[in-house]
Amino acid sequence: MNLLTKLIGWIDARFPLVSTWKAHASEYYAPKNFNFWYFFGSLALLVLVIQIVSGIFLTMNYKPDALFAFASVEYIMRDVQWGWVLRYIHSTGASMF
Repeated sequence: MNLLTKLIGWIDARFPLVSTWKAHASEYYAPKNFNFWYFFGSLALLVLVIQIVSGIFLTMNYKPDALFAFASVEYIMRDVQWGWVLRYIHSTGASMF
């Protein structure tokens, strides 16, 4: 038994992450009528999580005021590092919902 297996066994004895993963995710048997349309639920959840996370980061730099709103969006697009990507990710996810 190598060191990595011992370490995983030690961690799993204290925090049963591996056994929980096996019981609930990796050895889960899919139904026979499982098809392409089952992916849309998890895809919608993924887009929702991306919307929440990107919205939190955009909120950190946005000013919700009539005088400063456009300037804050310009600031996000031009001066915030990777802000333009974050805004476009958020707008693309918003058009999916």
